[in-house]
Amino acid sequence: MLKQNYRMPAILLVIGLLLACAPVNFSTRPIAPPTFDPLSLNTVIAQTAGAAATQTFVLQPTQTPTTTITRTPTEIPSSTPTFLFIISTPTVPSLTPTLEISSNPFACRLVSQDPANNSTIGKNADFAVLWRIINVGANAWDANSVDYHYFSGDKIHKDSVYDLPASVPTGEQIDIIVNMKAPKQEDTYITTWALRAGKQDFCKLHLTIEIR
Repeated sequence: MLKQNYRMPAILLVIGLLLACAPVNFSTRPIAPPTFDPLSLNTVIAQTAGAAATQTFVLQPTQTPTTTITRTPTEIPSSTPTFLFIISTPTVPSLTPTLEISSNPFACRLVSQDPANNSTIGKNADFAVLWRIINVGANAWDANSVDYHYFSGDKIHKDSVYDLPASVPTGEQIDIIVNMKAPKQEDTYITTWALRAGKQDFCKLHLTIEIR
C-alpha cells in the first residue's frame, strides 16, 4: 500500500523534469495576420448576390408568358361609287319652225314682229313696223303680181300700199316693212295689213300699239 503511494509522486516528478528540459521559444515577434484580399470580398459579395438571385428565382412561381393576341382589323373594302356622266345634247330650237305647207295657193306664217303688240309709242312719233313672214302656200309669191297694203283698222300708216321687194318661193321668208306715224291723241290703236295677189287678200298682219 505504501509502495503505490510513492510511485505516483515519482511519475509526476519525471513529467515535470521533462517539461523543464523542453526548449521554450521566448521570441516576442508577433504573428502576422493573414493577408486580406479586397477582391475576395467582391467575389464573396457577387457569389452571395448570385446565390440570393438564384434562390429568389427558384422561389418565384413559374409564370407562363401570356401571348397577347393583336387582332388586325379586317379591311372592309370601300365601295367605290360609279359615276355615270350623262352628257345631254342641248336641243337648239330651230329658228325656222317646222313648215306645214298649206293646200291653199297663197298662205303665210308669222315668224316675228317689231314692235310687239301692245308696245307704247310716243305721241306723234315716227316709227316703222316689221313683219317677218314665211310663204307656206302652194304657190310662190311673184314680186310682179303680189304686194301688201292697208287692209283695215286705224289709219296710222304713211303709205297705204307697197310692192313686194322680191319673189318668195314656197318655204322661204321675207320681211314686210311699213312706215307709220303715231297719232297725237293718247289711246290704243289697231291696224291690219295684208298681202294681195290680184284681187285675193291673204296673210293678214295685225299691229296694236299704245300711244302715250
